[in-house]
Amino acid sequence: MTNKISPKMDMRSVIVVLSIVAMLVGSFGFKSADAAASPISLSSDISSADIMEGEDVYATLTITNSDTIYRVQEVKLNAIFPSGIAWNTEFLDTDTNPIEDNLITIGKNDDALTVLLRIECVGACSAGDTNEVQVYGQSDPKWFDGGTDSGTTAGCELTSTCTDTTPPSASANVTNTVNISLTARTGGAHTVACDSASNSGSNEMFHGITYQWGYDLTNTGWNDDTYTFTTSVNNGDITDWTFNAGLSNKVLTGQSDTSSTAVHSAEASMEIKPSDSARPGVYKLGLQVTGTSSGNVEGCEFNVVIKQPDLEVKDTDISFSHSSAWINSRGDSQRVTITAMVRNNGGIVDTEGVKVENIEVIFLVDGSQLGSVVKIDSLAYGEEVARISYLEPRKSS
Repeated sequence: MTNKISPKMDMRSVIVVLSIVAMLVGSFGFKSADAAASPISLSSDISSADIMEGEDVYATLTITNSDTIYRVQEVKLNAIFPSGIAWNTEFLDTDTNPIEDNLITIGKNDDALTVLLRIECVGACSAGDTNEVQVYGQSDPKWFDGGTDSGTTAGCELTSTCTDTTPPSASANVTNTVNISLTARTGGAHTVACDSASNSGSNEMFHGITYQWGYDLTNTGWNDDTYTFTTSVNNGDITDWTFNAGLSNKVLTGQSDTSSTAVHSAEASMEIKPSDSARPGVYKLGLQVTGTSSGNVEGCEFNVVIKQPDLEVKDTDISFSHSSAWINSRGDSQRVTITAMVRNNGGIVDTEGVKVENIEVIFLVDGSQLGSVVKIDSLAYGEEVARISYLEPRKSS
């Protein structure tokens, strides 16, 4: 007996086969728009960076694609800060142009792509802060409109409005994460600390003497810098003092250099000599130090006191060539030499601008002037001069 298949049974078999084929086609169509796992990987040329306050730093990101199935992968780049304090970031191409929507494409046979991540230290970022940025991508095979509902809203082929409903930004296919540690620094900064007194041990100064006034200069910034120096007396109103900073065009290494040869600070002394015409009083002296690279200006100010003239003759400064007993024991006349030491314990200019010159020394005996006035041409600070007068004693009859 020959077995025969009825037409009815054939129709049912055809329907089942078509249904299976349709399911397979639909399945392949869904996979064309959604990859199961990201074949994209990221790497960075840096894992940590020092970023100057008010400036930026760049990380070079390399993006590779290991997929061999899909023609093009789209990758949405993301940068987040786990601390919750976000610093400014921007993804750029190799020409430093912003990448639109942080979205790039890479083919299955393409070489690695290079993009830049710019990180800026402004706003919430200040020197001394630390932070971490995490960079990752969301990948998705690029969708091409083939006139079907594959990976889209069913029925769109009827209206020719098919669009990708699974962009990379909504994809769960996440790449590896690149971590970059950041430390905010001050690029250019320095401190200047001046001593409280000169090499004399006080802030008093006298005409004709050159003083040394010490100070310390320290480069506290991250970068090397060269420093220039300016000095002033009473904010520059007085210009006839000798006032030298002791340093010029001094180079100091920044804190980024931790080698044994690094020089971060310098000790120096200012050379100060008051003007010979400076009147007694308090003067404000200033030192300013400017960083050539940074433009920062730091300095210090201190007061010095110019003393007024202080002429002095003590009892112990007067001496006689002979004693009174010797004079009384002799009946004849004998010249007695009287010597007086005159010194100046102060400056050489008084408050009226009169200098210590043509000083008159008068010897008095019992209230009466002895001999003529003796003159001293000038008397500087600490100087003492002996002046002599003569007495001709006579025995009373």
